[in-house]
Amino acid sequence: MANRNNPDFLSTDTIKGDKVVNRAGEDLGKIEELMIDLQDGRVAYAVLSFGGLLGMGDKLFAIPWKAFSLRLHEHAFLLDIPKETLEKAEGFDKDNWPTTNREWLFTVYSYYGYQSYWQTAAVGQTGMMGETESERTAPMRSMAKDNPEFLSAHTIKGDKVVNRAGDHVGKIDELMIDLQNGKVAYAVMSHGGILGIGSRLFAIPWQALTLKVHEHAFVLDVPEETFHKAEGFDKNNWPLTREELSSVYSYYGYPFYW
Repeated sequence: MANRNNPDFLSTDTIKGDKVVNRAGEDLGKIEELMIDLQDGRVAYAVLSFGGLLGMGDKLFAIPWKAFSLRLHEHAFLLDIPKETLEKAEGFDKDNWPTTNREWLFTVYSYYGYQSYWQTAAVGQTGMMGETESERTAPMRSMAKDNPEFLSAHTIKGDKVVNRAGDHVGKIDELMIDLQNGKVAYAVMSHGGILGIGSRLFAIPWQALTLKVHEHAFVLDVPEETFHKAEGFDKNNWPLTREELSSVYSYYGYPFYW
């Protein structure tokens, strides 16, 4: 589906399960899940399993995406965090995930020595250097008051997609992650066919999708005529480069995130 010859994007399915090594090349565990920021379309954090034997007794850790770098030919990610720091981190078990919000995630980023991605964006765009973290995140928290701020890639995949009129259009089959900046490059939506047979796949900009919280659905904010004339692709020929993806964004009328 996605090759590893210096790819721009990898699917969440390809990333999940990859082993994680430290600077010394020691095996630390594997990536269990990717949590997606619904507002920003970014990987808010990766969930790393660490410790235990044969998966038994593993603790899970929320790790900033920017702490990882892909080792192309090893099906592995290098984690740029000292092992001692990871060992002293506060993890969680698979049956008791933390109630995540940006305030909680800010403490995670701070512990590992990384600046939060929304803080970086706010400072870069508006120069709010004099505000506290609470003041900076308040608008974002209020927007997400009745909605989840993050969802796992696993939770998003399989959700139905409806158009502006509420008609069923398809479902989300996959999320493609931009390895350079950790954003969802596009969602892969299947459309048509019977029981999945003969359906076409479409690359959809993340900005074009809005979560309908209580319906396990996303609204596709694209005119119906535009979508019906869109050029899809089949499961054996996925768009893999920014150049190919830029034409998709242009067609749907959304600015490139990069």
